[in-house]
Amino acid sequence: MLLPHAVRRPFHPPGTFSAESMPRELLLIGIDGAVPTLIEEFYREGLLPNIGSLIEEGMFAEAIPCPPCDTPTNWTTIATGATTAVHGATSFYMHVPGEPLDLGLRHRGRAHLSKYCMAEYFWDVADRRGLTCFILNYPAGWPGALRRGAVALYSWPVPESLPRAIAPPASMTFEKDARDARLRISRAAKPLSGLMSRSPLLEFSLPVEGGHIRTPAALKAFVVDSRGMGYDSLYVVAGGRLYGVEEGSWSEWMRITLDTDYGSLECLLRVKLLEVAPDGSRVRVYRSEVLNPRGWTRPEGLGEELILNSLISLEAEEEVPYIIFGREAEYVERYVREAKSLAAIVAYMKRRIGWQVCFLHYHILDGIHHRFAAAYEGMPDASEEERERAQEAIRRAYQIIDGLVGELVDECASEDTIVVVVSDHGAVPAWKVVNVAAALVREGLLSYRWEPSLGKYVVDWRRTLAFPYYEPPYVWVNLKGREPHGVVSPSEYEEVRERVIEALYSIRDPETGQRVVELALRREDAAPLGLGGERDGDVVYFLRPPYEIFDGRLDQLNTAEVPPDLFARGEVYDAERAFCAHLYYLPTVSSREFTVKSTLIMKGPGVRKGVRLRRPVKLIDLAPTLAHLLGIPRPRDAEGRVIYEALE
Repeated sequence: MLLPHAVRRPFHPPGTFSAESMPRELLLIGIDGAVPTLIEEFYREGLLPNIGSLIEEGMFAEAIPCPPCDTPTNWTTIATGATTAVHGATSFYMHVPGEPLDLGLRHRGRAHLSKYCMAEYFWDVADRRGLTCFILNYPAGWPGALRRGAVALYSWPVPESLPRAIAPPASMTFEKDARDARLRISRAAKPLSGLMSRSPLLEFSLPVEGGHIRTPAALKAFVVDSRGMGYDSLYVVAGGRLYGVEEGSWSEWMRITLDTDYGSLECLLRVKLLEVAPDGSRVRVYRSEVLNPRGWTRPEGLGEELILNSLISLEAEEEVPYIIFGREAEYVERYVREAKSLAAIVAYMKRRIGWQVCFLHYHILDGIHHRFAAAYEGMPDASEEERERAQEAIRRAYQIIDGLVGELVDECASEDTIVVVVSDHGAVPAWKVVNVAAALVREGLLSYRWEPSLGKYVVDWRRTLAFPYYEPPYVWVNLKGREPHGVVSPSEYEEVRERVIEALYSIRDPETGQRVVELALRREDAAPLGLGGERDGDVVYFLRPPYEIFDGRLDQLNTAEVPPDLFARGEVYDAERAFCAHLYYLPTVSSREFTVKSTLIMKGPGVRKGVRLRRPVKLIDLAPTLAHLLGIPRPRDAEGRVIYEALE
């Protein structure tokens, strides 16, 4: 049974209410990578009416993220109010003291998990105070420990979970004379009990494959003439049941057990009969995503409930509402469907459990920036056509975001709702790659041996004094007594750190002679930046734009095993793909239209109207401010302040 919306109650002045009588609710819309300077630019142009309404009726500010300025780190910061040194979500790769230095490189993404977070989450405080929370597609805190409410992943990959989508959707055409036997329609070998057709029964095999499906499967499909006026419908056998579908319609959800990369899973799928020729010579079918109902929600049964209530958008858009060019069209189409699903799920869960605190995350902008920002800002060699295409793509992506915000506010917010739009970081264009490992090898700090079986260079711990990570941009000293393979004595520790810093500063662009490292400093000296914790490197470094470390190859990030071609390119080289980066820079870095700083918009009871803060705030300030507005304690480890200048 669906539960009604939470009852609206009279407003109580700040400081006069308890959590039990509090009327306020929180809807936090996390937009990964939203650049505040672009938000302002497009708002002034009138492209963002929904976000613009929040700005006009609330407050807008640039916010300084915690380095490393990336996704796991700063969604954790937003949820805890703690710096990197305190919460420990250092980046996509995390080194836990006592583990081998290369172990973290084999566990990408574990910083998303609640068991590795050393700080308290905002929603845990709210949960203890009796508030019902819903966390959706959020890149931190999985699986959590809520006593009430729910947590659901969606598209953002998190370790120790199962993916919602096992295989992507597919459009397929079957024909009587198809050259490919797998797509051929033939006369049914024998009648099927309970299935009547006025014309001879036809059949074909509907493949279920791709994605995470290890062993392809096929469903037996039958083409039926139900009225004697030509073939008009399709029947599919799945799980021992027969599912019928007419032209232009969707089937019911069908269950099928599949052999996947995650073992044997019972999955759900639907098919839509797009077209059937009256003579049965041609059938076009759209197969939905193959969805896994388990392993991505808490409580466990929620995933199946969301699927069966048709809250997962399945149908491919006939036309993407905002044109994105080339290979990005499919990417954007997927995210348009995702936006619809996220909005539908949040509204459904509002009715279902009456949440009072909701955190959700949406990721389209980060990918669009990575692809287009360099051309948008006019990188060297970018043509005018490339620049125009980039500008159009980015503008349209922000309009998609605006549509999501509008739908969420319309469906889920009232005058009692504090609405927050926030990003984890911005981005700046980059088009040159830095190989830090090569510089450390040059200075005798890092050593590799050739491993023929891998076709790669593998770190030689016996001769390695310092070992670099790229995500996060840290360097660890291979210290005796601390690291399992340690070779550096404590008396040599400071000398090695100094050599590392000098090596980093010595990296120069061979074309310009420019130093590529903006800042390199000892762990303890990085404390003012929110670093210096036990999971932070002995040396922390920051690049300057347009230099980056990753331009699309994941093997660039594993400094324990290095392909020979990466060493052959030198210490600085042109990127294969011009990217847009944020992780490697200081949090205040800007480049013309772009900045690494985050976006923060708040609107609702207790928030001043029409305020543009002149000075940036910090992302660590958000959790204490929201706790103040909701009348609950701040998270235990929050280090920020209440943004009083934004409040009434």
